Amino acid sequence: MQRLTILLLIIYFFTSPLSAQKYTTDSKRAIKMFKAATGAFRYTQFDKAIEYLDEALNRDDQFIEAWLLKAQVYNVLNKPKDEARAYRGAIAINELFFKFTLLNSAKAHFRSGDYEMALKHAQQFLNVPELESKDKRNGKHTIKQIEFAINAKQNPVKIDPAPVSNLINRLGDVYWPSMTVDNSMFYFTAKLPLYRTSFQEDIYVSHMRNDTFGKPYAISDEVLSLSNEGASFISPDGRYLLFTGCRRSDGYGSCDLYMSLKKDGKWQQPVNLGSKVNSNLWDSRPVITSDGKTLYFSSNRKGGFGKADIYMCKKQGDHDDGLPKWSEPINLGDSINTPGDEFAPFIHADNQTLYFSSDYHLGLGGQDIFMTRKTGDNQWEKPENLGYPINKHTDEIGLFIDAPAEYAYFASDDNQDRRSIFRFRVPEKIKPQYVSYVKVFVKDQESYEPLNAMVNLFDIETTETITEIRAEGKNGSALISLPGNKRYGMMVEKKGYMFYSGHFDLKSGNKNNIKKLDILLQPIKTGQSVVLNNVFFEFDSYKLSSESKAELQRIKKFLEQNDNLYVEISGHTDNQGSSAYNQKLSAQRANAVYEYLVEQGINAERLTHKGYGMSKPIADNNTKEGRAQNRRTEMTIIKIE
Repeated sequence: MQRLTILLLIIYFFTSPLSAQKYTTDSKRAIKMFKAATGAFRYTQFDKAIEYLDEALNRDDQFIEAWLLKAQVYNVLNKPKDEARAYRGAIAINELFFKFTLLNSAKAHFRSGDYEMALKHAQQFLNVPELESKDKRNGKHTIKQIEFAINAKQNPVKIDPAPVSNLINRLGDVYWPSMTVDNSMFYFTAKLPLYRTSFQEDIYVSHMRNDTFGKPYAISDEVLSLSNEGASFISPDGRYLLFTGCRRSDGYGSCDLYMSLKKDGKWQQPVNLGSKVNSNLWDSRPVITSDGKTLYFSSNRKGGFGKADIYMCKKQGDHDDGLPKWSEPINLGDSINTPGDEFAPFIHADNQTLYFSSDYHLGLGGQDIFMTRKTGDNQWEKPENLGYPINKHTDEIGLFIDAPAEYAYFASDDNQDRRSIFRFRVPEKIKPQYVSYVKVFVKDQESYEPLNAMVNLFDIETTETITEIRAEGKNGSALISLPGNKRYGMMVEKKGYMFYSGHFDLKSGNKNNIKKLDILLQPIKTGQSVVLNNVFFEFDSYKLSSESKAELQRIKKFLEQNDNLYVEISGHTDNQGSSAYNQKLSAQRANAVYEYLVEQGINAERLTHKGYGMSKPIADNNTKEGRAQNRRTEMTIIKIE
């Protein structure tokens, strides 16, 4: 990324009339080559510009303007070692010829990993005469960066990043890794050369089994075009593919955010997220939370804190095609965004831990990876550098951590001058919350045919909806990512069927909590019953627990949508206690549900209620688990009009 001081150097060369400018050389041949180099640079012919500058310096190695322009060309080419070498050539002649030479040299040496020389030149820069206060702040910040890098390298994190499968890295420049929550599909971007000076960015996929990567292949032609598609992110459930598309015909700026929906196993035509989300400049790296409610991305649009900032959008319903509607973008604020570049956001499936890259927060040079945790609504902890050797003086971007927080994947330039994907075991210090997942298969109870149905997951304690997702495809399945520290209620619904009610506990944080559930839905018929597994009562009481609200509201909605149904609410107990006591308690509990539904507007004529005590067990009362199943509330269809 170009710095302000570098841009001032461009202005120095390109705004002065070259014919009237006085040079530090008397060699006409050197001046001619320098003018040719400035023209080549202006038209982005960088290799030619270097060739002309080398010829100029061969004629006169004291030609300081040629050294400075050579440094600038290497800056644009992102070759910091060559840039630093050119600045040393200029400094050897006259370090004060251009006010920012020492500072630019310090930054070039910093990005090349030569921290000793970087610190020396940054300290010398503060002694340059007539510096403005903002220039001194810039110099002091650079010194802080360098000192941080030196300390980080002397105190490395105990990890050892290693390249991922050669099947992936040998494609060329590869980056932007992401995976589905069950670690079965690995997505990434590959930058492949087309001609001598052009390239194509495409999204690739690799199937994973037992931690082994399969042969990667380009994603569906429905997604890819002749333009560049990259910086992709697969939603944890595998339903949405988000990516950055550049110079596509329906774009609003240089690069826009797109989303494709997988339907019946096939990716649909990508949809531009629209002018409400995209700007007329550069928007990139969209990622979505595991609950599908928040979109994060980076942009250099106007109104930010620096060059590129990180933004978020909130979900505001769905379009008719099933894709989310998004709010206006919200800047994440100055606790994350700085006067520099912040980009490449990744929100872990815990929906709390954010990782991103920055070149301004204290780092080791280039783009470093940082982490922060959410403390409130758009409130974040102070970002923390992930340390050395995750971060080096090279660019590190696109961190992705799998749902169990076992492995982290990221891209780095530190591999034979090209970008490759590395991974490492996640140390405890930078781990997000544990995340599990539920894979649901929905079928017709009578035919066992797969069904497309809505699956609603909610937090039992808060009653908050966690996610709503459609089970679909050839096997009627849905993959749902869930933070592994909660109790969850589940309701599965399809028109013409009784709903399914269930719950499970992931509070132990154990990977064995991964759930694969077969859900059998009953066609609506007289006599069909459903156990209301998420209706709870206080101990030894008929008072409804606050945790029952989410389920009761969904029962109300079901009865409103099926207003031709007449149902019985029944209460049941285990065999602990006397028959008379259990009969009374079961009747009181059934009545409590009845009264709640009537209060919520359900016609009382459609409802009856009855207590059956211990007379209708569905499990063995001799076991704790069996008795828990017998203590239940049911809803039974008694008439259909």
